[in-house]
Amino acid sequence: MNQVSLQEKKAALDNAVASVEMEGYRVSDVEKKLCMEVLDGKLTKDEFIKIMLERCTV
Repeated sequence: MNQVSLQEKKAALDNAVASVEMEGYRVSDVEKKLCMEVLDGKLTKDEFIKIMLERCTV
């Protein structure tokens, strides 16, 4: 299986952020960091969702 480079991960995240921001939403630096942790395998998608839900209900 091919390894995805850090540069490719950052480019994918930048594209996703740009798309979200074109819709009028803002992605914080903390949220971008959490997304990179998922892309790096340091955080699962389920853990990410749990963290984001907790941030929304505080």
